[in-house]
Amino acid sequence: MTKIIETSNENETMAAGEDLAIEILNLKSDKSVVVFLEGELGAGKTTFTKGMLKGFDYNELVKSPTYNLVEIHQTKTHRIFHFDLYRISEPIELEEIGIDEYLNELKSVTIIEWPKNGEAVLPSPDFHVHISYKASNSKRELQIS
Repeated sequence: MTKIIETSNENETMAAGEDLAIEILNLKSDKSVVVFLEGELGAGKTTFTKGMLKGFDYNELVKSPTYNLVEIHQTKTHRIFHFDLYRISEPIELEEIGIDEYLNELKSVTIIEWPKNGEAVLPSPDFHVHISYKASNSKRELQIS
């Protein structure tokens, strides 16, 4: 099932991320959860991630992992791994950093921006979020499936 949400500002985009986090928390599962985030540069992927972390009751600084590849956040209930694969040129690079260990950790959520750059080694996501930026009216459309 696909849910479509239109947002007008960062707060609304963060609220959509927060809602997804609450949905994940309501699963009441110990298994790892994988979330793919797609959208062009500046579409709001990191803003959505900030909202997700807020939904997990994480109130510290959240930044894009563009240069670090991964940012790790510990919440009361989960470890959140936030990947940005924008600079990955070959999926083998993910195997070299041990991506499987992140993906298989219990009580974790792995959020992956630019998943197409690693699709050869990534599993199917539990949630797929595509964010489109509408330049004509400065809104964003989020498709969550």
